[in-house]
Amino acid sequence: MLLSFNPVIDGDRYIWALTPWDTELLSAIREAHTIVLPQTVSRELYRLCRENCPRVFPNYDLRFSWEGKIGDALLFWTFGAPHPKTIAFPRLECLLAEHPDMAKKPAILDFPYVIKAATGGEGRGVKLIHGQEDLNRTITALKQYELEGKFGFVMQEYLPGQQRDLRVVVIGEQITSYWRYQDSFLHNIAQGGKIDPDSDPHLQQKGQEVVRDLCTRTGINLAGFDLIFPEAAEEPLFLEINYTFGRRGLGGSEAFYTALTLAVQNLLQK
Repeated sequence: MLLSFNPVIDGDRYIWALTPWDTELLSAIREAHTIVLPQTVSRELYRLCRENCPRVFPNYDLRFSWEGKIGDALLFWTFGAPHPKTIAFPRLECLLAEHPDMAKKPAILDFPYVIKAATGGEGRGVKLIHGQEDLNRTITALKQYELEGKFGFVMQEYLPGQQRDLRVVVIGEQITSYWRYQDSFLHNIAQGGKIDPDSDPHLQQKGQEVVRDLCTRTGINLAGFDLIFPEAAEEPLFLEINYTFGRRGLGGSEAFYTALTLAVQNLLQK
């Protein structure tokens, strides 16, 4: 039985992901040979499916093991994925050296650098820090995040001269890429960035190759990866992983749904 929690995918049975959970749900999960989940699935429902069904799509094992921007850094370190120099801070007090167990302040990068809140998307919570005034404002924002229960951030090396980044989207076995560009620090489409699917195909190919390799080693099969090419470099660096991502660069929602359906069909043929 193909059990679908994703309204886009037709299965032998469909269950709304936000339906109340009970032992009948567990029975349906155990009867399924394959389960398809939405991108917004909760950690708890995902784990229930993974423990009780032999095949679950998408593979979010690492998404829920290492979440957010800090999780991205841990994944890149563990799998040797090239990326800008990054320092992860699980709490703001790590940066401020306020804890009595800290004998000295932690090493930090030279200005300018980038601070990314652990949670957030579409450029929210990402700040370019030119100096102490920028840092003070960002610390105030991070304090507010912590009051809301949102902990952690990363400090990342800033590479100048980057007017674009490469978004590489993995949907099952299909890989698509396009440039996002803007004459400012953030290139996100939601922040006014533009889409360029055609320029520098050899660099796009290189980006797709390193993403495919990482996905082969990690099992990730539904995500958008952001990469940059330092000036005059032929090898890309990973910036972050987005498990929910915009669809405009793919041609819109219908194109995404078509690719998603094909990915499930290919999975069922294995």
